[in-house]
Amino acid sequence: MNQMVEELNPRIQGWRNYYALDSFANKFLNKIDWYIRKRLTLFWNKKLNRRKKHHKFGLVGIMAQKSGLKKLVV
Repeated sequence: MNQMVEELNPRIQGWRNYYALDSFANKFLNKIDWYIRKRLTLFWNKKLNRRKKHHKFGLVGIMAQKSGLKKLVV
């Protein structure tokens, strides 16, 4: 998880810097935040060989946040 977060953070920061100038971008940025967390959940569950792909979506989001994952919407 830490390696994934380290790779994602510079890209997330770049998107935040570019799109934060537009006040209407929050809806778009929230969708991207959700997509990033969803893909991390799928990755994590596949790594642990879980049958349910979307199992523990909230827990993986909390783990990513504790690992230092940045968010697009502040």
